[in-house]
Amino acid sequence: MLVMERTTLIAGKNMPDATSFVDGIAHSGRQIIVTGLQSDNNEGKRLTIAERKANQAAYEEEKNLEAKSGVVTIEWNKSSPLSARSLVLQTATIFGSMDEAVLYFDEQWYASKAEQMNSEEIARATDEMISGYQYLALEALASFQKRETSQGAGTLVFILKETPDRVDVVKTPALKDGLSAIASPLVSAGAAAFEAFAENLAAVCIDSIFVNVLLIRGSSDSEGFRRDDETGRWLAEYLNSYEGKKSDGKKSVTWIKPGAKPSSGGFGFFRR
Repeated sequence: MLVMERTTLIAGKNMPDATSFVDGIAHSGRQIIVTGLQSDNNEGKRLTIAERKANQAAYEEEKNLEAKSGVVTIEWNKSSPLSARSLVLQTATIFGSMDEAVLYFDEQWYASKAEQMNSEEIARATDEMISGYQYLALEALASFQKRETSQGAGTLVFILKETPDRVDVVKTPALKDGLSAIASPLVSAGAAAFEAFAENLAAVCIDSIFVNVLLIRGSSDSEGFRRDDETGRWLAEYLNSYEGKKSDGKKSVTWIKPGAKPSSGGFGFFRR
């Protein structure tokens, strides 16, 4: 089942590391905006009005060319609420709307990059793994609230892909087998913040008519989470079948296992 005219914003795991995940979702025919690292081009350099206009024109031409492929990468400064707003606005401008926003917290990916424990790392980790997601989630909600009724509700998806942390290794030393990155205290704290924010925001939105919130969670070695392209394909199929059906009560704030089918009746709920 192809969904040819739905636009999905994918954020959290940046390009090029998000390539496989994006490819999996793009297979469904969706138009995709995906986040990329902020470049330092012209950083600290004062530009004339003419130079700024020329840069903006070149940027718009570049993104219009990318849009023909169905996938556009937009830089995202996670420490900036203005960057989150710009990301959402550009998504709607480039493809005409934003129907779905997917916030992906890949704990193993973060764990493979973060090992230091100092003040600078704490500040960076807070922006990277906590503030950025919260800024963007609120901007996505604001965008969905402005949708025309005929467009239906938007869908906000939180995906948490977990990996063992230091406490897990103490309890089960065999987990330190070199096959999976072990989450540092900062990464583990970021994942916990993502989890708490996602499920409580889902609770806030239970009765909302403009957004449906989906919570998806599983370990990095679980079925459906071993390869990003498989995760992306499954998510697209799930969203196609889901068709904006809102769960009731406790189901609205319950995490779904990757691989679940909305039509199966069981929904593959994750139990802690």
